[in-house]
Amino acid sequence: MLKNISVEKKNFLIFLLVHFLVWGLLGGIRLVLPTDTLEGIWWGSLESFGNPKHPPLAGWISYFVYNMFGKIDIFMYLLSQSFIIGGFIFVYKLAKFFVDENKAMLSVIVLEGCWIYSYITGYYGFNPDVVLLLTLPAVVYYFYRSMNINKAYDWIMLGIWVGISCLGKYQTLFVLIPMAIWAIIFNRKTFSNKYFYLAVMIAFVMFSPHLMWLFKHEFMPLMYYDSKLTTIDFVSHLVAPFSFLFMQMAMIAGAVLIFVINKIIDKSSFKINKKLDKNGWFLVILTVTPLVIHMIMGLCSGGNIRPQWGFVFWYLTGIILFYFISYDLNQNSFKNILKSSYIVMTIILLSFGTMLVVEKSYRSRYPVSQVYGDLSKMWEQKYHSPLKYIGGLIDFTYPITIYAPSHPINIMDTYNADNIWIDKQDLKKYGALIIVKHKGEIEEAARLSCPYLDKNIKIKASLYRPDLVNALGLSRKYKMYYYMVELQK
Repeated sequence: MLKNISVEKKNFLIFLLVHFLVWGLLGGIRLVLPTDTLEGIWWGSLESFGNPKHPPLAGWISYFVYNMFGKIDIFMYLLSQSFIIGGFIFVYKLAKFFVDENKAMLSVIVLEGCWIYSYITGYYGFNPDVVLLLTLPAVVYYFYRSMNINKAYDWIMLGIWVGISCLGKYQTLFVLIPMAIWAIIFNRKTFSNKYFYLAVMIAFVMFSPHLMWLFKHEFMPLMYYDSKLTTIDFVSHLVAPFSFLFMQMAMIAGAVLIFVINKIIDKSSFKINKKLDKNGWFLVILTVTPLVIHMIMGLCSGGNIRPQWGFVFWYLTGIILFYFISYDLNQNSFKNILKSSYIVMTIILLSFGTMLVVEKSYRSRYPVSQVYGDLSKMWEQKYHSPLKYIGGLIDFTYPITIYAPSHPINIMDTYNADNIWIDKQDLKKYGALIIVKHKGEIEEAARLSCPYLDKNIKIKASLYRPDLVNALGLSRKYKMYYYMVELQK
């Protein structure tokens, strides 16, 4: 089969394989999975159509894969990269509508310079953002086909992928808005097309179980976003959008650098060779609109507009570069860009890999056996009952919930919403162990986890110092604080 394809196509397939293995296996250096991934596994175990932050899909997938492969951590990193490779394939398929075959492949290869596809997913594992790295390119690919080919199959697939993406993360809305804008400007007959309404119906039906869950629980996730976005600091309203924009430019800088350096090597002049035609506006609107929406959110709220919220919308970066800037490729050009991408991959790999090896951080070297062993022993000595509930900083509690033999129930931060997953009477009966990073956080964490506590109860933090040991065997003492909420009859 491989004998019948070009050298460039073979190298492209090898690139996809190398990317998958490098970033899928590197996370194995960690002792524990990233907090986002552990959180997703726990959410998935609750068998609910929603959770305090996101729609349920990422949690369902995390829980299913983690248990299917015998709770072996490495498969969660491989899961993450599987989604990314799937996204790459859709980017390549979409790129072929805008540029030739070789440039379509290079439109994917230069994305190696965008560290959401390497460092971030290698460090943070699988989460709702990773779901979007697959679903957004798929949605846009089938949207383009639906707009230009108008086959029932493409509209059906568009509806399915929109439904999947909406179940992955609410930010899917930020790609649906520019799609609607483009259709209004360039293809208004879309809104009288029966297939359009078929796609809408399919997406709505798929999303409706979660929508009903949202209504039933008073749109609980909105409290999470409100806690991240609300601020009364006027300066923050001005700083937030520009800080967000700066991080977006930093994220795509590697991809742009790969492109620029190789044009210089090829001694090719920089010339915009495309007018803003129908296709050009498609790329611009689909890329710029989500960025603008986030910046407006930052300007209005002044809150914490997280950079990674925008990172997932840069899958069109390579297509934009090769579509708008003239580049007469030859065989050496393809090889040079491929080599440059491998160099960038190696630099990020060495930097990230070295950090994972030498760091003595609770984020990657959390000593679950020691922490759980010591604190559960103290708990049982004091109350003569097993530790059933645990709350506080999720970076400290989720590893215990997932890895500890008894899997104590995690009291999730529901951002002042009612915790529907906890039996309040049972919580009073068994009490809870609260663990935080700073001494001053203990009272707030205890009262949020156990809101029934009498306001006159004095909550005093106790110091605990576990050993954080890096991959080289070097250790340091770490401070954390805990409080044992008493059992109530």
